[in-house]
Amino acid sequence: MHLDQLSKSQIVLLTLLVSFVTSIATGIVTVSLMDQAPPVVAQTINRVIERTVEKVVQSGQAASTIITQEKTVVVKESDQIADAVKKVSPSLVRLYANSAEGSAFLGLGIVVGAFGTVVTDAAALGESGDASVTFSDGTHARVFVKSRDRENGLAFLEAATSSEVHAAWVPAAVSSGQLALGESVVVLSGNTIARIADGIVVALVPASGGTAEIVDTNISEGMLLAGSSLIDIDGGIVGISTWVSRNASSGGFISARALLPPPAEGT
Repeated sequence: MHLDQLSKSQIVLLTLLVSFVTSIATGIVTVSLMDQAPPVVAQTINRVIERTVEKVVQSGQAASTIITQEKTVVVKESDQIADAVKKVSPSLVRLYANSAEGSAFLGLGIVVGAFGTVVTDAAALGESGDASVTFSDGTHARVFVKSRDRENGLAFLEAATSSEVHAAWVPAAVSSGQLALGESVVVLSGNTIARIADGIVVALVPASGGTAEIVDTNISEGMLLAGSSLIDIDGGIVGISTWVSRNASSGGFISARALLPPPAEGT
């Protein structure tokens, strides 16, 4: 029978048969040659086969694997401090006396209410019932003493008139969290220009009687002004310097828990 007399199905079957026989023959010849070849040649062929198979498997796995890249962002504490100071700066005010002798610097205060409530060291005011405050943007307003917290050495001030309740009153966020020993803190200072100093919490003196908890730090006494605020690295107020806290410790601050205004005197 000639090939041109075969049907298409027979041709396909014949091709498969020839391929099968050829494969068997090639395998037999390869095995025979490897048995007769020196060991070094056989090892080389085996390694090539193994490496080829390994690469194919790895490539197949990689093609079906979703790779998730994780990027670690390192935030420096110095950057956190800078952001915290920037956040609270609009709430910082400087207090000056209203007197015929001129506007003498009294101390610092921090805005805690949107309608002109400022808290400061009562010792900065003495027996005076009013003062003038200067905001970070250079504007001024007159304030008067609404109440005093004598146990903690705090004075709470309010805008003298409703016309002075303006957009400059930016209340700071008073932290309600518990500080931890070794936690980083920053003090806001400077009688003419803004100054800061950073440190850590070295002790937490429990509240006693009517005095709130004292937050003791390793910040230099020279950086503490009357009414200096202590903030955490998130920009929250955690304490304020008063004569009571400074008497307890040179680097001490009255805890922010005492910064909520008490009822007005006479109520």
